[in-house]
Amino acid sequence: MPLIAWMPVVAMFLFPAPDDKKNPWTAKVADAVEKAERTGSVEAYEAALDATCRADDWQAGLRLARAACEKFPDARQLRGVIARAFWRAGYVRDAEQMIAGVAIDSDDRAALGVRVVSDLARGRNESALRAARRLAARKDAGATDLSFVVAARMATGKYDGLGDLLRRTQRLVDPQNGYPEIYIGEELDGLADFFDHVGSEPLNQIASHGQARMTAMPLVNLPGCMVTINGQGPYRMVVDTGGSIMLSIDTEVAEDIGLESVAPASVHGVSGKEEAGQAVVDELRIGGIVLKRVMTRIFGVRKATAFTADGIIGTGLFGQGRMTLDFENERLVVSRSSGKPAAGTEIEVRIVADAKLVATITVQGEPVAALFDSGADVLALAPSRLKRLFPDKPFRTIDAAVALGVGGEAGPKISIGPGVDLTIAGRTYTNTSGLGLDVLDNLLGPLLGIQTDVLVGMPIFRDTKSCTVDYPQCRMWLDWLNNESQ
Repeated sequence: MPLIAWMPVVAMFLFPAPDDKKNPWTAKVADAVEKAERTGSVEAYEAALDATCRADDWQAGLRLARAACEKFPDARQLRGVIARAFWRAGYVRDAEQMIAGVAIDSDDRAALGVRVVSDLARGRNESALRAARRLAARKDAGATDLSFVVAARMATGKYDGLGDLLRRTQRLVDPQNGYPEIYIGEELDGLADFFDHVGSEPLNQIASHGQARMTAMPLVNLPGCMVTINGQGPYRMVVDTGGSIMLSIDTEVAEDIGLESVAPASVHGVSGKEEAGQAVVDELRIGGIVLKRVMTRIFGVRKATAFTADGIIGTGLFGQGRMTLDFENERLVVSRSSGKPAAGTEIEVRIVADAKLVATITVQGEPVAALFDSGADVLALAPSRLKRLFPDKPFRTIDAAVALGVGGEAGPKISIGPGVDLTIAGRTYTNTSGLGLDVLDNLLGPLLGIQTDVLVGMPIFRDTKSCTVDYPQCRMWLDWLNNESQ
């Protein structure tokens, strides 16, 4: 594959920036697991599952969770930590089945945390808020517990007092507690000041449904639209399903339109970290689509995208409606949410973290969680999955010699392995990909809180007439160009 194909991958991964900090729990996992296996007690398994979680050793946690299910099928005190281990490992259905047996008024903090994220991922907002209120009311609530409360409040637009809650959460952060607190501090950086500034009025309001011309952008070959910001422009933007609930604009664009940051932030890509600003755009027009009070991040987007784009439209901006990426007719369509099915084959989806699309597909006949990202021009697998599929195969690993992306530091590592068989929404791809991208393991997984073993980018989207996502309904459809497998 030519080098240019890797450029969008480097450019489009934009996340809050974690520093490389040593996790003090990593060294504790082996002893905790050994004790659980040796004593066979419920308490030892609970402690070991806690240690693997804090160390973010999700593979060890998955093995323990499976063993605990067999050994203690009726142990109520393990349900929360088992569900948490399944969720982090990407075994979404197993986590949901386990958590379904836990009452909403439970005192199990791990179970309540999983309840919040899993309910939000399926659009069950009231249930998520009930679990979040239960966590918030606990006197012993820590930063991890409160981070779930923050997530529920932000996802449901409950902004009153959110700045104070964010500061309370940040004060409780202690990296010695391990994962996820080694990341939480920076993930929340600047958000308290931001929400103090913007007030309680809803953000990312869809003022007008409609459509816009969407064409492949030069060089990066990603879907893009022309937009106006606060009446100024036009500017060229990537339409990115992996791009969060924000509009990202270049620093020079912000200067051109007189948009000032109201709070600091950081973004992180596969090639480094960059300081950023946060602001609210009064009006964003994308053809006939109009949004008001748009959450916006300001940083060097032009450099990160090889100077092909002025910004990035994170499709989570359309979280109150139904979005269709109509590749066949070269248009972006935003309409009202509906209970009616869209064109194509429905694929089971979970909308996680900042509106990332995670759906179950199969790899070599096994169900895995996959991230659908229109801002990546590649189909890639997590190296950890490739190693499990082909334990006896040697893998060649190379550094992506790409100077693009946020921060402009070292690029991702690429593993080259055997091709695999994939089935996505009823369509099978035979002996495809075999490329491993390390950021699926060491960046995406920790920050999303769920392991995604496949990155489904534009090579798959180009085989479709359209992709439709109804965000409030948490439903997704792929309408294939033809019904033939590849």
